[in-house]
Amino acid sequence: MNCFSYKKISGQDSYQLKENDKAVLDISYKPETHIARVETNNERRMLFFEDEGLLRKKMAIKNEYGVKIGSLIYDNFSELHGSVEMEGNKFRFFIQYEPALELHIYKGSRRDLVYSCQLSFDSSNLKPTRSHSVSSIIGVTWYLFLKGMTIGNPVFNEAIIL
Repeated sequence: MNCFSYKKISGQDSYQLKENDKAVLDISYKPETHIARVETNNERRMLFFEDEGLLRKKMAIKNEYGVKIGSLIYDNFSELHGSVEMEGNKFRFFIQYEPALELHIYKGSRRDLVYSCQLSFDSSNLKPTRSHSVSSIIGVTWYLFLKGMTIGNPVFNEAIIL
């Protein structure tokens, strides 16, 4: 089973996604600066999170160069479900509390389950806070994007050098 674990280490939140007891994703998130360092076996990135919108809870996701690469939008002012757009690919998410704390990622509608993982937090935090859920949702969807679980192939613009 896939497991997403959390630890608090000297002012930063540390997350790890394991598939079959093998670590596939590490995230170090600093809540005061809204910066996450995301690392897989093949890639390292820095992601910046910025709040957007007035009435809807919306968050912009930017890469280390300040370019917007996606967004996270919560549905109906709830932090349990919403959508994540990453490089033009849309995912839906749902956090389930009962019978166990789990994160479910869907492609399109809630009928197309793409990924599911159990969330485990340290004993002092029984329920995840907003920064926990943002980091875990964006981290897992970014990992799925890299893994190739997207609707279409990403399109890159050609550079013309004169």
